[in-house]
This record gives sequence, structure tokens and C-alpha cells, in this order.
Amino acid sequence: MNEVALITMSCVLFIQMGLSEAIQDTLHIKFRIVSCPKCLSWWICMAYLLTHDYGIIVSVATSFICAYSALWLALLFDALAKLYNYAYTKITGTPEAPASSPDETGPAPGSDAVPQMQIEDEPV
Repeated sequence: MNEVALITMSCVLFIQMGLSEAIQDTLHIKFRIVSCPKCLSWWICMAYLLTHDYGIIVSVATSFICAYSALWLALLFDALAKLYNYAYTKITGTPEAPASSPDETGPAPGSDAVPQMQIEDEPV
């Protein structure tokens, strides 16, 4: 079962590092499953466990646990990225960190946030 922990960590890092977004941009396709750490972890763990004869009940239960763990890992990595950006700005004295944070470039990879358009009122 150590393999599923490694799979979960790999899925979260795959999305957090922006690799899934880069692949989707290169191929000009969008897959929601590849943009969500919970979904990707659930499906990959489920496929792994079923192909290794763990049984359907154990596979489903373990996949849900992996998906839940992926949520917390993604939150941890987001917090670490914010801490890094804060420390970088304090150490160097620059107003911005070299790596863009999700707040500066839009929604984080894997989030369902949709940027809102601003509509200006025209004079009558």
C-alpha cells in the first residue's frame, strides 16, 4: 500500500508544479480530471489497485482516502508556496517573488475558480 501514497504525492506534485497545465496548453485540450488533485489521485489509485487485484471494495475505499489526502497535500503545498514568496520578498527586499503565486496569475492549477469579467457602465 506504500505505492498508493507515492501515487497520491506524484499526482499532487504533477498538478502543483504546473505540468498538467503545460501539457494541456501544448496539446490544446482541457481535461478537468487532470486539473484536480483529488480527481486525478482517485482515478489513478483506483486503476492501480484494481489492476493489482486488491478487490473493488478495498480499491474504492483506498482511493477515497488517497483523494482526501491529496486535498490536504495540495493545501500544504499552497501554504508552503506562500511562505516561500513571503520569505523571498523579506530577504531580497523586492516587491515580488520570482515565481508567480496563484494569487498573481489567476486561479491555482486544479481550482475551479473562474475569473470574473468587469463590465463598465456606459454613459446614457
